[in-house]
Amino acid sequence: MNSLRSWLERLKHRPASGNEGQDQRHHEMREALANCSGADDWLTLSTDRNGFVREVAVRALSDQPSSAALVALLERANDWVPQVRELAVAGVWQYLRPEQSTALLQALPAWLALARRQRTDHGPMLVAVRSVLQTVEVRAEVEATFLKQRGQVARFLFALLQEASESSAAFLAKALAHSEITVRQLAVEACQALPAEQSVPLLLRALNLPGASVRVKALHGLLALLSDSRELLRDALLEASPTIRSLALWAAPRWRVDAREVLNTRLKGNLPTLKREWLGVLGLARELGVDLDTTWQTMAWRSPCSSVRLAIVEGLADEQLSDLLRALDDSSDKVFAKALERLRGQAWMEIAPDLDARLDRDWHLLSPARRQALMQVRPRWQQLAYLLRRLDACSDERNAWLALIGDWCRAQYAITDPVTSRSERERLVDRIRYLELCGDLPSGSATRLT
Repeated sequence: MNSLRSWLERLKHRPASGNEGQDQRHHEMREALANCSGADDWLTLSTDRNGFVREVAVRALSDQPSSAALVALLERANDWVPQVRELAVAGVWQYLRPEQSTALLQALPAWLALARRQRTDHGPMLVAVRSVLQTVEVRAEVEATFLKQRGQVARFLFALLQEASESSAAFLAKALAHSEITVRQLAVEACQALPAEQSVPLLLRALNLPGASVRVKALHGLLALLSDSRELLRDALLEASPTIRSLALWAAPRWRVDAREVLNTRLKGNLPTLKREWLGVLGLARELGVDLDTTWQTMAWRSPCSSVRLAIVEGLADEQLSDLLRALDDSSDKVFAKALERLRGQAWMEIAPDLDARLDRDWHLLSPARRQALMQVRPRWQQLAYLLRRLDACSDERNAWLALIGDWCRAQYAITDPVTSRSERERLVDRIRYLELCGDLPSGSATRLT
């Protein structure tokens, strides 16, 4: 710090150079440094637009080691001014020893950001920091940090620790318990490179981990390693995850496992009590085209889990129209939306009476979003036909229905409707024209429909 003070003193008494731009930058630097009193100020000044100011800040931060100072120096190690960059790199090298492991670990995001920058070759520093973090004396601290990290930092530490690990199986067992799903995926992939006696127990453990992508990788590995995978496949066929069931269905013939037999055996057992059990049975039944009996369907509809009820809707045949319509009353928006999606594939004349009755009954009870969604299932001209019918039927709410009809007319452009006949369309336009002439609808309403 004394060397910095003496350097600043010399700088204050430096005579003008005669270069107006350079002298102006020196003046700005002296003003910026005038009130600088602590580490926080140096951190702020390290990002100043004036290169001279950044140079002074880097010198100061190099004399005051801390995690925050290291992060700032790593930022400046890619500075566009060579002198600033060289000073920052020299300051960073002071940290590249095991005694500074805490600061190095806290600055890992900055290290990874520096690795992506290419203003100069940062390779030697990046190799050095990996070497420091792989030393035996800091191993426990690095592992503890690894287990708390997420994202890119966690993946970096995984690769670093795996490379330096004396017992890969022991380390991978810890990595499989990591909260970051991408780390668990990497760990499962690494397990497959171990000898079978080490990898099989780890992969079996991975089959119970959260994250379907992790379990799929584990199942892939086990199918290649086990001499008999039949029991494993029977369980996988009833997995809640569609991707795992898909893999199991693909592998089942090779191991002479009959998926239909697995399903039938399960259907003869007790009803599921857990969501994942329901999803496995319903998913496999849908994929095999098997209709569940009344008891199973009734209990599935009564499930408090919306994902179970959604699975029921996804598995319904097109002929089960009453069940699709029943799903429109579900409290879950996802179940409601899926039922509507399925109903859009039905012939309009088959669903029209039920949809009309539902709208008549629940118009004022439905949320605006659901009401609009139900209206949009109708062919475009049939939407207008319904509004006009309600106008005639609800004289006490005439103004409200007229407002809805007016809004509908204003929203139309290039109407496409292959269902409504031309004669019916003409009658509807004539009715709008009449209401317009009576002053009940805004002028031009009928014109927008022709």
